[in-house]
Amino acid sequence: MDKQQKENEIWGQWITIDNYRNYPALVNTLADFAGDNILGFVYIDHVLGTTLEVVKLFNNINGKIKFTDSPLEKEIRVIIRYAQFSQTLFQVIHDRFLGDFEFTKPSYIESYNRNDLIEFRNNEAFDIYRAEGFPDDVQIILFANADDDDKFEPELVWGRVEKYSNTDKLGLYNLLVQPHQNLGVNKNERLSFKLMNVDDKIRIVSIATLVETKKASKPWWKIW
Repeated sequence: MDKQQKENEIWGQWITIDNYRNYPALVNTLADFAGDNILGFVYIDHVLGTTLEVVKLFNNINGKIKFTDSPLEKEIRVIIRYAQFSQTLFQVIHDRFLGDFEFTKPSYIESYNRNDLIEFRNNEAFDIYRAEGFPDDVQIILFANADDDDKFEPELVWGRVEKYSNTDKLGLYNLLVQPHQNLGVNKNERLSFKLMNVDDKIRIVSIATLVETKKASKPWWKIW
């Protein structure tokens, strides 16, 4: 991997992996294809995270690119998750090399677009809280409802962001884990969060109140 490339810098980019047979996990994935190198497109699967779609395989013969195989032409999808390809010496294809390759992004990748999450994904304030390889999953401080606040300790949980606005710094997320304490909310339920300053540090804060039961007359963040 090019160590100077952050995860968010490869979203929507074409990359190559040379000599992929050096990586056993990739060999197993591509056992039925010919070629030593991978050409692929990186996109975000909202649930499964940063993903590489293998578009073509190729050999580099005396500095010349020769395509050898294509999963798409065989009507097969080959996808590699971030945990696997991030361990390789992959390279982002820079503009000066574009002429060496034939680029046809599979049309179905457009179905993974989440334009409603662009603001959230591009907001660097969330980066330290994101799960590696899963840009829409963040660690959140979950508090009990105001009436029960003295009975429970704040708890760190993981949530998958479904909506966010930079204007008011508010969003919605699905709770990915079951809280250790009985806070009245459960895994897979939808809650609100706010990006806010707590003890001079930017945090993602949530109250254990389901979105469906919040009172519009008293937004939860007003209790702070």
